[in-house]
Amino acid sequence: IIEEEARKLQSQNRSEEDQILSENFEKNKGRFPWPVKSGIITDKFGEHAHPVMKTILIRNSGIDISTQSGEKARSIFNGSVSKVFAIPGGNIAVIVRHGEYITVYSNLKEVFVKQGDRVDTLQEIGTIFSDKHEDNKTILKFQLWKESQKLNPEKWIKK
Repeated sequence: IIEEEARKLQSQNRSEEDQILSENFEKNKGRFPWPVKSGIITDKFGEHAHPVMKTILIRNSGIDISTQSGEKARSIFNGSVSKVFAIPGGNIAVIVRHGEYITVYSNLKEVFVKQGDRVDTLQEIGTIFSDKHEDNKTILKFQLWKESQKLNPEKWIKK
């Protein structure tokens, strides 16, 4: 789906607005707000050993942020909702486009936005799913891409 989003932008002529948005996005590296009000990173970006089964490698295209039940996902920057879709076994995901950059918010149980909506920084975009079978474990899966290149979100959000 991300590659489809990248192709979509490449096939269109980039508007001046998209270019400005991309430049403003890049200028804020390391200063973006967290996509939740409070939480901790419980799975890091990239390839790493499973915490229990050390011979198994985990590949994470983003970061997992554990938070409180009922917590809302929120946009880290101004943009437009490019896609809202269901992930089999993974609930609902929202893709927000910020010029050449894309943020993905997944594991949502409900969303407050639809494709084509403009969103502002810190605008709530959906409620994160809480797993009733696992002590209400509430995890936002958050990804950041520049077109089809995966980026480590930890390097972009405030410490």
